[in-house]
Amino acid sequence: MAKKLSQALKLAEKIASFTKQRIKKELDALAKSGIISRKEARQMLKTAAAEARREEKRIRTFITNELKRELKKAKPAIKRALAKKKKQFESYRKRRRQR
Repeated sequence: MAKKLSQALKLAEKIASFTKQRIKKELDALAKSGIISRKEARQMLKTAAAEARREEKRIRTFITNELKRELKKAKPAIKRALAKKKKQFESYRKRRRQR
């Protein structure tokens, strides 16, 4: 599960990086054509980068909250499984002592 989480976060980072590069390319093209100034292009790029950081943070918190919720659900099942194995081990030890 940690591996899948890591992969999801890496994918989100790659997407953000690709998006930033694409936006920069488009803004440079607009600046070259004279539609917007270089200063406006830099300002828009900073705004887009800040938005990407906020979105990345939102995704991270969402994933961690989902993991915590799933772990809470799994705890009772894990405890039951451990109790069952402990009981099996105790019965095994008891049989071994009787021999």
